[in-house]
This record gives sequence, structure tokens and C-alpha cells, in this order.
Amino acid sequence: MLEPYALTPSHRLTLATAFRSCPRVDTAIDCAIEGQLGRALVDSVASPTVFAITVGPFWYFAGDAEGPAAEALLHALPAFGLLMPSTPGWHERGQAVFGPDLRGFPRYSFATERLNVAHLQALLATSPHGPHTRAVDVALVSQLAAGAEPLLDLSDFDSAEDFVARSLGYTVLADGVPIGAAYGSLVNSRGLEVSVFVAEPFRRRGVATALAAGLVLACLRRGLRPNWDAANPESCALAEKLGFVAAGTYKAFYHL
Repeated sequence: MLEPYALTPSHRLTLATAFRSCPRVDTAIDCAIEGQLGRALVDSVASPTVFAITVGPFWYFAGDAEGPAAEALLHALPAFGLLMPSTPGWHERGQAVFGPDLRGFPRYSFATERLNVAHLQALLATSPHGPHTRAVDVALVSQLAAGAEPLLDLSDFDSAEDFVARSLGYTVLADGVPIGAAYGSLVNSRGLEVSVFVAEPFRRRGVATALAAGLVLACLRRGLRPNWDAANPESCALAEKLGFVAAGTYKAFYHL
């Protein structure tokens, strides 16, 4: 039987120990350990042997991957969920449990050391969208998160007000209407996870470049690390245009 593992100070310390050897390909694990976002599951609150941290569709596992509780925890991974890099043994156990219903695919990591304020400023200054790029406020966040196809996902935040209090976001306005967003979809004390979405009619026009440049520039000015974790060649190309440097490929698994 699985149990929710409340993100109390003592539980967060236990999670930090359990996930110490887990690769940090994004900010999700540290967000949960800080109690910012996400949730955790264990086999026993009193004496846990296996752990899962989940934020949105992303799942990370730790603990005894060969033990009797591991299979039950893996079965909590929902359809269309992603089994992300975890502590040793979990990918192999997941493949044994799910067989062909767990499919691996590459994702791409990027380093931030060569990000440059002057370069980002130049991208904004030379973009036709630069003058229309705005930091979001509560009203803009509410607009971006509304509708059948929102441009900003608020599901891991309590409200638009909570997002503005804890994260950062930028939008481009066309005739006063937001047409895209770059924002911190995950946040912790050291940085945020960059997410970029542009409305379909405005794609491939440089909007994503202006949005992401605005957000990454704001991060650098605040001493925050903007983490870029890419799933496709388009995202990789934008990262490199901004000044991120490719730092390797890793494997994640998609649960059918």
C-alpha cells in the first residue's frame, strides 16, 4: 500500500538523503525537497523503503529498486507519465515491470556557464518583438492560463497570485493580447525551470527567442539559474541561440 509523504521538514530531509545520488537533470527534485512544488509517495510513512517524487507528468524514484515495494510504487506511474532519471536500478526495474509499455527516448541537458547578459540584451534589442515583451503580472498570468489551450500552466501553483509571488514570466503582446509565454514552471531557491509556449499562429516568427531572452536575462540579473531541459531539436536550437551550451543527452521513459 502506498502513502502520501507530506513535505514536512523531517520528511524533506529524508527525501534529500534518498535522492542524493539521483541525477539533477531539471529542478523538480529540489523543488519538492524545498517544499515548493510537487508531491511524494512512499510505501510506509513510518519506515519508507521506496520513494517517488512527482511534479506534473514527471516521476523520479529512489530507494530499494529490487525490494518488494518497488513494483507497487512503479505501478503508481500513470499512463502518459514520464519515468525520469532516478537512483540506480529503477529504470531497469521499470522496464521489467512494464515491458514494451515503457519506451525510452532522449532528452538534452544544457549548461548555463556561458550565458551572457550583453548577448541576451542584444537579442531583445534586435527583435521586432522586443518592444512588446513584458514581465507578467497577476492579470497577464490569468490571461495566459485561461482558455482551452493555455500558454502558461498554473497547475503546480495555488493561483496567479502565487505564481507572481514565487516565479517569473514574460509574455509578448500583439495588439494588447498575449501570444506566448516564457516562465518558470518549477521554482526553488536557486533557480527555475524554463518553459516556453507560443500560440500556433505566431510560431516561427522569433517570438520564442524574445520571450526566452527576457526570462533568462531576468534570471541572471537576480542571481537565479535558468535550467533548460530539452525534448526536441527545436528546443535545443533555441537554447543554443540564447547562449546555453549542450551538456549531454540522457534517457527518460514514456509510460504508454
